[in-house]
Amino acid sequence: MSLISRGLIATLFTISIYLSAGVEKAHADKFINGAEEFITSLAAKAEVALLTENISTIEHQKRFRKLMLDSFDLNGVGKWVIGRYWRRASKSEQAEYLNLFEKFIVATYSKRFRGYTKAKLQVNGATKRKSMAFVDSQINREGAKPIRITWRVKLLNGEYKITDIIIEGISWIQTQRSEFVSVIRNNGGKVSGLISALNKKITYLTSIKK
Repeated sequence: MSLISRGLIATLFTISIYLSAGVEKAHADKFINGAEEFITSLAAKAEVALLTENISTIEHQKRFRKLMLDSFDLNGVGKWVIGRYWRRASKSEQAEYLNLFEKFIVATYSKRFRGYTKAKLQVNGATKRKSMAFVDSQINREGAKPIRITWRVKLLNGEYKITDIIIEGISWIQTQRSEFVSVIRNNGGKVSGLISALNKKITYLTSIKK
């Protein structure tokens, strides 16, 4: 092979590397921008659907549930927070647990969300780490210090889904995992113990008046 041919091949190889890097960056930028827009849009939808003082508790939970199902990978999170115990559970236990997990999340966090009627979410940018986007934001409230929130977002079947919320450095799913796994361990490593505990917790939460 001549020196000219070798030089041409080297040049083409270098160009292909730069082009590949450019394409990857463009894809990363598109992914990050999309994740930012997704969280911004979610905040706007939540403000319209939930931050209305005149809706009933039942209607509030109904709207909150729809936003959760549309925006979160609840099945993925539900499986992750019980770790290896997911594989040890029977098919019927898995199905019952995921159903209760959804109800537990809605009952727990729809009530907490009602305390932010005068709050505003401000998106401050995003970064990409592996296949995830981390969207930085803060909740601004009158007369209170802003609350720092990072949303971990991924693409699932072409749609953006939230897989974790990190509030002031504390991971929601890590905290939930610690609580759930502790319950399972205290019940002999059986998911049925967690199912029973979730049923009781949901009954209690839904019995509390507004």
